Amino acid sequence: LEEMNRKLVGESGQDRGIGFPTGCSLNHVAAHYTPNNGDDTVITENDVCKIDFGTQINGRIIDSAFTVAFQEKYDPLLEASREATNAGLRAAGVDSVLGEIGGIMQE
Repeated sequence: LEEMNRKLVGESGQDRGIGFPTGCSLNHVAAHYTPNNGDDTVITENDVCKIDFGTQINGRIIDSAFTVAFQEKYDPLLEASREATNAGLRAAGVDSVLGEIGGIMQE
């Protein structure tokens, strides 16, 4: 994942590249688990997998994340997450109160 990130952003020393180690969190781990070299964890069809990655260009970091699941039983979870994200985006703007956006997303 990190090699593709580097390739797509056109990594060039300190000017452009990955923004932070890629997270690959499974199931009950919400975010920020970064597998180390030698980690033999295998993603299975029963897992919910969250990928969190960042790129930086001239020190400006963009953070992005997405979730994948391989069984239909997780579709309602993914849809609820998508709906919450979209509700938060609709509520965001100049002078928005972050706690209020979070409340809207929780509903």
